[in-house]
Amino acid sequence: MAVHAIKVSDVARLALTAWRRRPRNAAIPLSWPAAHPASRGGGPFGQGGTHPHPPVRGEHPHVPRPPRSAADLTRLVASQTIYYGAASVDLTLTSLAGLRLAPTPLLATLPLTLITGFGLLASLAAGLLTARYGYRAVMAMNGGCAVVGGLLSMTAVYADAFWLLCLATSLLGAYRSTGGYIRYLAADLAPDGRKERSLSIVMYGGLIAAFLGPFAAPAASRAFAIEFVGSYALVALLGLAAVPLALTVSREPRAAASPAGASVGGEDEAAGPATFREGRGNPNFVTALVLLPLSGALMTLVMAIGPLASVHAHHSAELGAALIQWHLVGMFAPALISGELMRRIGPWHTSLTGIGITLLGGVAGASGDGAAAMMTAMICAGVGWNFTYLAGTAFLVRSYATGRGSRLQAVVEGATGAVSVVASLLSATAFDTLGWRMSSVLVLAVGGPLLAWQRRYGRRNATAADVLDLSVASARPVAEA
Repeated sequence: MAVHAIKVSDVARLALTAWRRRPRNAAIPLSWPAAHPASRGGGPFGQGGTHPHPPVRGEHPHVPRPPRSAADLTRLVASQTIYYGAASVDLTLTSLAGLRLAPTPLLATLPLTLITGFGLLASLAAGLLTARYGYRAVMAMNGGCAVVGGLLSMTAVYADAFWLLCLATSLLGAYRSTGGYIRYLAADLAPDGRKERSLSIVMYGGLIAAFLGPFAAPAASRAFAIEFVGSYALVALLGLAAVPLALTVSREPRAAASPAGASVGGEDEAAGPATFREGRGNPNFVTALVLLPLSGALMTLVMAIGPLASVHAHHSAELGAALIQWHLVGMFAPALISGELMRRIGPWHTSLTGIGITLLGGVAGASGDGAAAMMTAMICAGVGWNFTYLAGTAFLVRSYATGRGSRLQAVVEGATGAVSVVASLLSATAFDTLGWRMSSVLVLAVGGPLLAWQRRYGRRNATAADVLDLSVASARPVAEA
């Protein structure tokens, strides 16, 4: 009996000592892990009587994480809505404003070209700045660019100053550079197993903007006596709303170390962002670098040619507007199901599905320039882009450990922007030279080899891609705000 009393007192004393010495972020375990290595052997708590370390937050399956992800994701959806809303106003009105203010019609599209060009350069810079200052600071700074750009655009239209409009649209292009990074932040903040779902939810912002944009822009334009002033005031207000949304995201992703053997040459480069040298050896990154630029180029080509073809085929202006609106709906409405679909079938099959839908639209466009054929082609181009965009982003997210992807994101965003700019610039020439039907054949000529490459590359590298999925590897807790 005396021996038994001594053992019970030892248990109480050791337990009290362990509790007092626990880490600050330790949580009380709901059940003691029976298979803990220290529990084996003799003594009160295993071999040598050593007390196993109490599980800390995040190590025990019964300890939930703080419920911040939903609020952050809501802010990011709102940020994405603001981005696409401002972008729709810019794309719709800037060419018209340039035509009104330009000293010669040859310069009418210069403001729009500056939006695209500065957006491309700023997308590269945004990735590098994100590595140094974080997503929130860069997103807030570019929201400020939208505010200043919108106000300068209002002044330029009011004062009939073309070159001031060019300066203003350059700043608006800088704001556009952060749109692609919103989804990367959502993926980095998502719990393991929900990154793909978070990517698709963020795209709801584009769907909201697609429905509200056609009503908000004309209403804002009528708010002032001078045309376009109200629309650019709306852009400034949207940029102003983007700043607090960015700054109130609760945390930044913190760089996590890659698993052993994942780094090129076995080097530990966890101190900084993943490099291109690391990424090029990962099939996930290679797939994203091919899939995102080419799918974006095909979508841009069809979107740019569609309205021109509608006018050339003597369709009504209402049909031309409907083509763009349903194309936008096709780009973003599948987000309601594409995330869950990708969770079930994986990004490889999702990307093949997206390319197949794009090819189906090419076949419809090549069949004729009737209203049904053109509407089918435009919708399929949008839906196919949604699937390939989501799958390509999932591949990119898998190519780096949480919080280490800024440089790889900059490479892919820069490549995607450059290819899309080329496709946009060549779209008018392609339509003038080939016409609508042969331009659709061009979609087949690019999409067919892309589908074949994706299937072959996936079969050869799917296993390696799964092994080198770094999105859940060695994840560390995120930094607090």
